[in-house]
Amino acid sequence: MRFLKELPPYDLTYSDVFMVPRRSAVGSRLDVDLTSTDGIGTTLPIVVANMTAISGRRMAETVARRGGIAILPQDIPADVVAEVVGKVKRSHPVYDTAVSVSPHTTVGEALFLIPKRAYGLVVVIENGKPLGIVSETEAAGVDRFA
Repeated sequence: MRFLKELPPYDLTYSDVFMVPRRSAVGSRLDVDLTSTDGIGTTLPIVVANMTAISGRRMAETVARRGGIAILPQDIPADVVAEVVGKVKRSHPVYDTAVSVSPHTTVGEALFLIPKRAYGLVVVIENGKPLGIVSETEAAGVDRFA
């Protein structure tokens, strides 16, 4: 980072500075190597940015499972932050949390949630017990409002 004048004697936030892009030796963001230097081979960032589009419940859960930390954005209400932190702390340290719906969820809503995880299905849960699973194959040809 380069300042136009002398270095300020106080800490700065994003609201205090205007960042101007400039040329870099990195030809592409795909050329950046995030492999850690400690030999464990992880390529995940240790800290996830506190941006609404990046750091949410799913990201916090995934990064925490891999030993990192997600900084939740400051514009999220405190009760939502408490819920997200509680959810992340209750999550299994190894297994991914399944996307779940209630029996009253429409097929369209379930199909919208399916791409949220890599395994391509949602679990139907009622009173804390699984009733079944729904994938795109089962939903093919079914009314989206059913």
